[in-house]
Amino acid sequence: MRKKDRHRLITRLLNEQDIRKQEEFVEILKNKGISVTQATISRDIKELKLIKVPAVDGGYRYSLPAETSEDVSTKLEKLLKDAFVAVDQMEKFVILKTLPGNASAAANLIDKRYKKELFSIINDDDNVLMITRLEEDAVQLKKDFLHYL
Repeated sequence: MRKKDRHRLITRLLNEQDIRKQEEFVEILKNKGISVTQATISRDIKELKLIKVPAVDGGYRYSLPAETSEDVSTKLEKLLKDAFVAVDQMEKFVILKTLPGNASAAANLIDKRYKKELFSIINDDDNVLMITRLEEDAVQLKKDFLHYL
């Protein structure tokens, strides 16, 4: 399994259950058919910048660090400056075209940054389709993205 895919899986696991020890990550991944060492998990924890937070039933569990809206906006700006290809809008729909392999990261950041304006967002390898709640939101999104051209 590639590191990027493993990181994505670890992130999903953190949202689904309380994980308190590195060995628990190893065991859970092993049960999913993924062989990793405790040293690999230790590096993943460092790279993902996981933190320990109080667990509901006492003790501590691993968690993702909280991202501020400033972090999200900065990351989105950096990504779009490098990977933005085109944007178009029709009624409540906005389509963002990126360089191949960048749409997933862009969709994740856009979803966090524009949570209030978006009804839904889907992506493939190089396209992000956003459905806004209001047509005015779609117009504004297109304007925001054109800023990166």
